Amino acid sequence: MAGALARLIRDPVHGYVEVPPELDPLVRSAAVQRLRMIRQNALAVIQFPSMTGSRYEHALGTMHLAVGAWQGCWHNRMPAAEGVDTSSTWDEFKTSVIGDLQRALASGAELDPVTRRLIDAPPGRLEQTALWTSFERVIGLALGAVGLLHDVGHPPFSHVLEPFYLRNAEQILGAGRCADFSRYAAAAAGKIQFHEWAGLAIFDAMPPSAFRSVPRYLIRRILADRSGHGWAGCLHSVLDGQFDVDRLDFLCRDSAGAGTEFGHLDVTNLLRNLELHRTGPYDWRIGLGAQALSSFETMLLQRAQHYRWVVQHHMVVAADVAIQRAVGALFSMSCGAEPVPALRDLVPDLDYLTSASAGGGDGACVDDPGVVSWLRAARPVLAAMAPEESPAGKQARATLALIRMFDSMSITPIPAWRDYHEYVARIEQNRDVVAELVRFAEPADAPDFLASTASRQAVAALQADLPARLNAALDAVLQPNRADAALEDAERRLTDAVPAFAGPGRWLLAQTKFRALDEEHARIWRGDQTVQLGELSPLAVALAAMEVMRPKYFAFFVPHDGEPTEPSRDQRRELGAVFLREMLRVAELSTSRAAP
Repeated sequence: MAGALARLIRDPVHGYVEVPPELDPLVRSAAVQRLRMIRQNALAVIQFPSMTGSRYEHALGTMHLAVGAWQGCWHNRMPAAEGVDTSSTWDEFKTSVIGDLQRALASGAELDPVTRRLIDAPPGRLEQTALWTSFERVIGLALGAVGLLHDVGHPPFSHVLEPFYLRNAEQILGAGRCADFSRYAAAAAGKIQFHEWAGLAIFDAMPPSAFRSVPRYLIRRILADRSGHGWAGCLHSVLDGQFDVDRLDFLCRDSAGAGTEFGHLDVTNLLRNLELHRTGPYDWRIGLGAQALSSFETMLLQRAQHYRWVVQHHMVVAADVAIQRAVGALFSMSCGAEPVPALRDLVPDLDYLTSASAGGGDGACVDDPGVVSWLRAARPVLAAMAPEESPAGKQARATLALIRMFDSMSITPIPAWRDYHEYVARIEQNRDVVAELVRFAEPADAPDFLASTASRQAVAALQADLPARLNAALDAVLQPNRADAALEDAERRLTDAVPAFAGPGRWLLAQTKFRALDEEHARIWRGDQTVQLGELSPLAVALAAMEVMRPKYFAFFVPHDGEPTEPSRDQRRELGAVFLREMLRVAELSTSRAAP
């Protein structure tokens, strides 16, 4: 594609996104285009109507920022001060990359033609390779490609339906792929999400034409290496780290969609202050320099606020867990031990891995609209089953209520609490019950992302307060084995009739997972040494306090029939009291069963 011009795409966040001609076939590929129909924030539109952005927009933005991050890092190869020469560091980095690729070729690895051409040279003549002379451009393109492809493995509704696909992987994807995921996860010591593995599977199935101008093998090495070590892990950290361009784009993008101030970040300062350092004979790190400290602080704080008020807004949480439960229940009724024939006939092909790279196929469900169409098509069958006084009829009524809730908002879920302030209020209103409940769990430890002694001591008092102790007690009662399915088991144990509400309903329980800071990896380069954020800024302690001072769980009651109205304060109070009493009952029952 020599001589081709870059394609410009208008973007509401970055102004223009430039698509290099070499990456244009990737952008136009079926795997990337599928992301147009997958929402970035699942059902956040229920509370924030303008958060309609797709994973496709985010992929383009991340590609744009990844290229900019590499340019900023390359800019810093110049002497940082008079008499300081970093050129040898960059020559060593280039030697590491090219030498490793040549060794891979010599050991029999299947390298694509572009990668082969880039590293072709007589033995010991690395500086004569095309990659040596075009290193800045090629690595920039590779990082741009990784940014573009980093989310291609997301299932419909992104993170929300990821647990569903993981739980039913063998039935949906087949035993072979399920075993492949298990092996991959074991090799990564469990530090991998399902969509990351799925993304590599889709990457491997993409046609060669999408990579005709870029080094496919080089891109995959960076995309797959989440170790944080070596040249590939170092480059991958630009996309996946305490500071990374993935987070940078979605914070700016989500803020624009939600109408909040949580994305007002100094993008230019962050990108231009990335530095490459050698930390061992075969180890490299890319991280922020000291001049980016204030911008980094702002990003960390805005991210914590974004999760607190947007991602974990109680209505967003309710809608997301509702579609997760509805899809799980419908799949169970359709493909479980006793399938309902009329529902089984409606199940689409949920194996999005097979069809994503090929642009879908007849009956393939590869995106959000496909899932919603499936759920809507099942409503008449569920409605016919609902009047039955049987377990199947009860499940049909509950599933219909969930579909009505997230699809049309014709039923409003009633939260036991909406935020931290109401969480504390429920504790005060039910102090005797909570005092009994917290006896069933050890006091919470300081968040494990705190590395310094001073930070841990600073949050010790907060951990002794009832909100943190109740979080720990709910952990012990709701998820004794740390399994997502445990929440659904707890929902079934809760009563389906709450005195304050007319008619039966079902409970929804959700855990709000979030880590504000990984202090071990939140480091700033000062010269040739890194310093933990907590040694330079009080923000680490503030983020730890925010982590402690939040409800880790939300509880909702969804009436089987209801109206789209705002739940009253008295309803929320009553529901909170019922929930806490039920949790105490479950804890006491579990203890009595465990006693000899």
